[in-house]
Amino acid sequence: MGVLAAVPPLLALVYGLWQAYNFYYWRRAAAVRYPATTERLTIAILVPFRNEAAHLPALVASLRQQDYPTDRYEIVLLDDHSTDGGAAGARELYPDIRIVRLQDHPDYHTDVAHKKAALRLGMDSTSAQLIVTTDADCRWPAGVLSELNRIAAAGYDVVLGPVGIAPVYDACSAFQALDVLGYQLFTAATAAAGTPALANGAHFAFRRTAFEGVGGYTGVDHLPSGDDVLLLHKFVAAGLRIACATSPAVQVTTKPEAGWRAMLLQRIRWAGKAGNYGSTALSVAQGLAFLTSLGILVGLLWGLFDSRFLWAAAVAWLFKGVADAVLLRSVSRHYGRGALMRWYALAQLIYPFYLVGVGTAALLGVKVAWKGRG
Repeated sequence: MGVLAAVPPLLALVYGLWQAYNFYYWRRAAAVRYPATTERLTIAILVPFRNEAAHLPALVASLRQQDYPTDRYEIVLLDDHSTDGGAAGARELYPDIRIVRLQDHPDYHTDVAHKKAALRLGMDSTSAQLIVTTDADCRWPAGVLSELNRIAAAGYDVVLGPVGIAPVYDACSAFQALDVLGYQLFTAATAAAGTPALANGAHFAFRRTAFEGVGGYTGVDHLPSGDDVLLLHKFVAAGLRIACATSPAVQVTTKPEAGWRAMLLQRIRWAGKAGNYGSTALSVAQGLAFLTSLGILVGLLWGLFDSRFLWAAAVAWLFKGVADAVLLRSVSRHYGRGALMRWYALAQLIYPFYLVGVGTAALLGVKVAWKGRG
């Protein structure tokens, strides 16, 4: 039994070493700067949406304020069968905005991958060189397109952009903000290490030729989500050049899910595609984080009968907490979100339960409805 009690601390030690590896590459990624260029690629910003009438006007306003030549970029709103009026409010404010309705194009119909279908339709409706995707509830700083253009002009085929959660107004939104910051650090670290593993469709850019070269969503178009991560893994497999933008000035913000239940449903949906990942780095990261958290919880439970396990779980939890704190403090300060760390202790207490719960649901194949769809 004494040997078994050593398992949670050992798992936490391995986890800590893995986080040290990530920290090293995160610091490298955060220091990268891209050269100025006179080249101006044509850019299409694709916004797939469904029932986002309340959010679209503010998104379009932020996109229209980009410091990029207006004749070199376009905004394409992709209406995925909205029932709330769609983009009518945005069009009223911006009459020249382009709106493409998926329901008007039956050739793109799908029973599952609606967002991918909308994005395919959007790409087929533009000839832009650089495709940028975002979500309807996002807000964009003015310099994002210029930075994406700089990176692409430096020879990169794919750019992974930083995303943050805002506003933060309670424990749930703070938990999501810290969680997403952790994703951003891992995204940048794996890109710097040459093993890109994560992407976020709220801020994702790729050359049209790259998308066409890997066959688009073919092979992953049977899945309801994964228009970002699964596509990234196809890009990686094709040997394309991938960069991660880390400048605080180009962090796109997205709204938190409204409450714990909505957040858990979203995360379970994300986790449901894990079996289709083509990234060893991501599989190792998910497996190690899950096992470390599971070891802590099992140690706590067994500690009710044997105090050695209780102490082992406490040591493992403390070690994991310190490792995570170092990384999150660095990334939060980098993006000017250092105040989020006041929520860190609470988030760390919740996280093992959250991760084991979501991970177990994914392993059991739990399916959840999301935005009115299964």
